[in-house]
Parts: sequence; C-alpha cells; structure tokens
Amino acid sequence: MLTREKIGTDEAFFLTVAAMIEVGTLMGARDIAEKVGVDTWLVSPLETLFSLAAVYILTHLAMKFPEEDFFGFSRKIVGRWLAWPLSLGLAFYWLALAAHVARITTDVVKNSLLARTPAEVVLASLLLTAAYLAAKGLEPLARACIIITIVTLPLLMLLFVLVLPHLRLDNFLPIMPRGPWPVLRLAFWRISNAEEMSLFLILVPFMQQPNEVWRAAGKGYLLIMAVVITVLTTCQGVLGAETLKRTVIPGLTVTQLAEFAGTFIERISLLFVSLWILLAFPTVTALLWAGAYLAGSSMFKLKDYRPLVFFYLPFVFFLARLPKSNLEVKSFFYFLQPLGFAYLWVIPVFLYIIAVIRFPGRLKEKAGKFPGRKR
Repeated sequence: MLTREKIGTDEAFFLTVAAMIEVGTLMGARDIAEKVGVDTWLVSPLETLFSLAAVYILTHLAMKFPEEDFFGFSRKIVGRWLAWPLSLGLAFYWLALAAHVARITTDVVKNSLLARTPAEVVLASLLLTAAYLAAKGLEPLARACIIITIVTLPLLMLLFVLVLPHLRLDNFLPIMPRGPWPVLRLAFWRISNAEEMSLFLILVPFMQQPNEVWRAAGKGYLLIMAVVITVLTTCQGVLGAETLKRTVIPGLTVTQLAEFAGTFIERISLLFVSLWILLAFPTVTALLWAGAYLAGSSMFKLKDYRPLVFFYLPFVFFLARLPKSNLEVKSFFYFLQPLGFAYLWVIPVFLYIIAVIRFPGRLKEKAGKFPGRKR
C-alpha cells in the first residue's frame, strides 16, 4: 500500500471550494425557481444552515476515528457486513456524480463554445485529463485546486458585480406567497446538493491536523455558499422568477449583460463560461480519486490504487452518455439526490449516534493527540 499523502488545512479548504463549485451552479437558479418561484432567493441561505449542520455531524464523525477512512470507521461502528455495502454505495455515488458533472459540463461546452465538436470528444477529453491528475494522487490535486480557485473565482465574481446595476428589487416580491413550508422543505432537501462535502468521509486521515477538519470544511462551505447565493440572487434579480424557469443556463444569460465592461472582447460571457468550466475539472478529478482510493486502497488493499482511476473511465463515460438529450439529464440523474441526502445526513447521523454509544469520549481522546501541525 502506498504511503498515505498529507495535506494541510488550507489545502483541504481550497480542495473543498474547487470541488464544489462547478457548472451546475450556473443552472441552480432555474431548478429552484421551478419549485418555489419568487422565493428562490430565500432557499440558499436556509440551505446553508441545514447543510452546515450536516457537515458538522459528518466531520465530527470522521474526527472520532482520525486514522480511519469511511470503510475503516464504519466497519468498527456497525461491522463489516454493513460497512461493505455502505462503502460500495459511496464509491458508486462518487462515480455517478462524476458522470453527472462531466455530462453537464459537456453540454455547456457544446451549447456555448464548441457547437461543431462531437460531445463524445469533449467528454472523453475532460475525463482523460481529470483521470491523469487523479492518478497523480491527492497532493498534486490539492495544489492544482489552490491555483484554479485563486485564478478563476475572483474573475467570475467580478462579472456578477458588473451586472448588479441591472438588478430589480421587485423581482424578489412578494415574499412567501405560498407560506414558508415549500421554502423550508426544499432548503432541507437541498442538503443533497452539498455532494462533494462527502469527500470528508475519507479526507481526515490525509490531513496533517485532523482536528481542524471542521474548520476547513465549514469555512470552505461558507465561501461556496457565498458564491452560490451571489449567483442565484443576481440571476433572479436580473431575470425574474418566471424568466428563470425558461432559461437553460441563467448564469450565462445574466453575464451577457456585463459585455459593456469588456468591449475589447467580442463575447465576454463565453470567457465567463470558459473560466467556470475550469472549476468543473477539479470536481471530476476529486471524485475519481476518491472512488479509486476508497475501493482500491481501503477496501481491496491494493498496493497502488491510483491506476484504478483509468479503469473507472469506461463506466463513467457510459453513464454520462446514457441520457439521450440535455433535457433528460436531470431526470436520469435524479437518483443522486436521495443518495446524496443519505450519505450527507441520514447515514452520518446513524453512524454518529451508534459511535457515541459504543465509543463514548473517543472524540476528545483522539483530538487531543493532534495538537500541533505535523509535516
């Protein structure tokens, strides 16, 4: 088995940010508007509170067993007969999520940048590039996430700032015309949208300071949601809830209004999409790496789990191409929502309760063993 790599708290923070922000964020406003209409802007702040609670439980569960990943500590908590199906399900969830992100990214590239390029070529190029970095291991991936986030995120947010003069406050009114329950139900269900936070189920043993996992995850998620709230609120304020429901890529449509700020560029909105697509790359990479590590190193004890990344590619490619059209992607991958809700909330709560009963005080004991930074 390979010597376990180590990353710092800051690297885990940037890995979280880069892995969670991908092209799906450009379309999130439309999905929310279809369900709650004018109350779209209220969902994400409430979603942040619910998801932070889920992330808190998930990270503190992992901190109880800082030397173990998900397969290791679930085997201790509920036994191997439950640990195996839970871990296999988690690996499948990550690979299916990688297929979903890759398919959405491919569709966005086709619709906005490379209309004449076959979708299979775009998808295969994305997956091969992501697999190449994933096969290098966690440390190179974390360093790449730092560079990608620092370069792309400020430029992306600048474009949304430029369109703020087009925002209309009456697009947020009336408030809760159908009452608070539709908003609360959707916000709680959208815990499943924090998909990549499930990576912390295996990241703790890789951290130089395992007791700071909550700090990295919490701060990373708050930054992500600040970006998401900015994007969604701007989309609704500029387009209005009814227009959002009919807009395929609201983020792209809104940023077209920023073209006046860059007249030397013919279509600045396409530059925006290009930058955003760069953030999809570490998402797919992190999910491929996580699936390879969990199955190859943790469960089947391979000497080198990294080549397994390339063996996953045919399955991910096939799954990504199964929906026949862009309109079928959302309904086909709907199974990811209940799976995400289970692995981000139901299963961690279940395991945490049993761990507290079976191993009382373990969190304090283990946290005390990691007071300083190890290099």
